[in-house]
Amino acid sequence: MVSLSESTECRVVFGDFGARGWDPISHMASLASELFETPLVCPQQQKLSVWRHARMMALPVPRAASDWTLYIARSPSYLKRYLALPEFTRPGRRAIWIIDSFRTEIMPHSALFRHFDLVAYTQKGEAPAYNAVAPGRTVFLGWGTDALRLGTSEGARDIDVLRVGRQPETWTDDSRSAITCAASGLHFHGRPPADESATPTAAQRHLMRWYGRAKFLIAFSNLAAPASYTHPTKDYITGRWTDALAAGAVVAGISPFQDASREDLLWPGATLEFHGIDLTSNTEVLRKAVEVWSPDIARHNHKMALEKLDWRWRFQTLARRMNITAPMLKAEITQLENMLSTAG
Repeated sequence: MVSLSESTECRVVFGDFGARGWDPISHMASLASELFETPLVCPQQQKLSVWRHARMMALPVPRAASDWTLYIARSPSYLKRYLALPEFTRPGRRAIWIIDSFRTEIMPHSALFRHFDLVAYTQKGEAPAYNAVAPGRTVFLGWGTDALRLGTSEGARDIDVLRVGRQPETWTDDSRSAITCAASGLHFHGRPPADESATPTAAQRHLMRWYGRAKFLIAFSNLAAPASYTHPTKDYITGRWTDALAAGAVVAGISPFQDASREDLLWPGATLEFHGIDLTSNTEVLRKAVEVWSPDIARHNHKMALEKLDWRWRFQTLARRMNITAPMLKAEITQLENMLSTAG
């Protein structure tokens, strides 16, 4: 087993660090860098030239016993952008973690995956597609959250219903939603203000504080509330679900039922499902749920997020598959285990 402290070069690479809408993953990349005790590298994205593409398809893959790099990619096609970096002609052990792994329609040729010792995908149902291009070298690492540092079990919550992010048309107008909720005795809060100058970790901490004030977060799957940047036929869990749950909130709306990751990531009571999209009827469902809500729900959601969703469990799986030791990660895994053993 290779100790990271003894490695000649170990890095976490995320070319989209700080990109709009990617704060949860940017924070995850920073956390991975810290816990693996390695630099976080944010290279300028490059395009893989036709000549280099052909070369990488045929080039023998040099291996090294100690050097180790984790590449975090937005989608499968971003693998090509990393292969444009000059480092791929040098020996090294490499893992790539593909976040929007459902984008299998833009999967690169399997020959390009030879350059990675491990290929991690984030949506469980995509296992066949990734096993086909990287047989014996794949692992499912589902969406996660920083439940240990940014989560909360706080029971005092002043917001009944919180809106964050993309919504179907009927829930888009925050003023209308607030009036409708108020008529049912509910305190609704619209989109939280964002600090555009904040670092990704600061922005993530800011948003998690808002989640921690809410009993219920409104979120609809990308098929229920589509947008130009979402997949048109596959739905999937995102950071809104995992982050809200880590902060103790229940996610109300329509879940991504097609995502096979649900069975690993969610639990009974994690979501409040609407049977259709209608502001009035949805608000009535919320009113009834708020009536029976208790602080125990927030505590339970936070505990389950610590157990099932924390990024550190994903990092631990990654470390085991790459046969490396990471003392700081091990120490925080111990913190997680201690919190779980004492949680009510």
